[in-house]
Amino acid sequence: MQKLGWHSLGKSFACECGVTHELPIETCFIGENAARKLARFAVERCGGSCLVVSDENTRQAGGERLLSELGTVGKNITEKVYGGEVFDATIELGEEVAHAGAGADFFVGLGSGTLCDLAKYAGSELDRPVLLFATAASMNGYASSIVALEVRGLKRTSPCTPALGVFADPEVVATAPQRMVAAGVGDFLSKNSSTSDWYAAHRLRGGYFCDRPGDFFEGTQEKLLSMAERAGRGDPEAVAFVLEALVLAGFSMVVAGSSAPASGGEHLISHYLDMKHATLGTPHDLHGAQVGVATIYTLGLWEQVLALEPAALDIEALLDAQPSEEAIRECIADDWGPVAEEVQTQWTEKSLDRAAMRAELMRFQAQLPDLRERLERELLPAATVAQAIRESGGATEPEALDAPIEEYRKAQRNARFLRNRFTVLDLAAELGLT
Repeated sequence: MQKLGWHSLGKSFACECGVTHELPIETCFIGENAARKLARFAVERCGGSCLVVSDENTRQAGGERLLSELGTVGKNITEKVYGGEVFDATIELGEEVAHAGAGADFFVGLGSGTLCDLAKYAGSELDRPVLLFATAASMNGYASSIVALEVRGLKRTSPCTPALGVFADPEVVATAPQRMVAAGVGDFLSKNSSTSDWYAAHRLRGGYFCDRPGDFFEGTQEKLLSMAERAGRGDPEAVAFVLEALVLAGFSMVVAGSSAPASGGEHLISHYLDMKHATLGTPHDLHGAQVGVATIYTLGLWEQVLALEPAALDIEALLDAQPSEEAIRECIADDWGPVAEEVQTQWTEKSLDRAAMRAELMRFQAQLPDLRERLERELLPAATVAQAIRESGGATEPEALDAPIEEYRKAQRNARFLRNRFTVLDLAAELGLT
């Protein structure tokens, strides 16, 4: 099997799974003079005018050089600069950026998660190219084909046209707050759990799965673990590698055609906390920080799941212990109030009646030895991931997050209701482990 990597940009690949995978991103550059590289690429592939989307912090970090380079090559620049306070990407802000850039030939996102999602959303809405200039190694969405926006208070991931190019200067990225780098370490290492969720959904529910997106990660995880402490100290080379790993995670999502290779139960826990912030105003933390803590939890669940013995499973007792649909509906209503029906719709699409769950548990019982053999080769121990996040300066316990601990505990139980995606949160609940 051909290994996928940087040489695969802008290409398509026929696969043994029957799907022709595409990686439409044309270029990705992480290195010195990234702003100049972006501007020269814009000369070749984009029109004469652009909207640069930033906030006060990212503009200060990398904006002057980027704007100067774009001006030098003759681009007509308009800016949309948000304030310095942390804010979330919403559908309304996405429409605002699209409106501001209606007359532009292309968009440039200068920043990390929120700003890049707004630029990608606007570019997709208007069918304009998007270039991204990363300022932090904090999340895996730079190269992805999705945007995560709040819609009526609920965090939703939606497909979008990927950026045409992604650029980053290690010296700029290394100036980001250290906690953002640690968030990036947590976000990348979450692929341990999320890829296992994706594979389990394939084996137990017949969903699509392909090994090809995992080719991007070969050797990357081990190198990141070895560089976590240096990344925590702000070493530019190590921080640049964290960003490279995150970009590769984005590639894997594009090739898979969904976020499944890099977004499983651990991301649902983070989305739960973000949505509580949006609907109730409770504090939340960086996406990757929340994901990192949740990954340690979900890897622990996988360890419990794979330690089970098939003969010891009492399937009828497990079925009797499941909450009723009425109890779940009441739980969702209590959690989400006026937006509960949207959450309920997601859960209804995923939930199983007793007969279907019995069949699923029987499949799990029969396939557990094979699942254990495969996943134990691929999963990192929860303790190993916790050590790497700790070395990079990140939180490893929910008490260390800005989100309220009571909301985090509820997220462990209830985040599985948020999305029609089977994850270890569902499997562990069916097996009576949560």
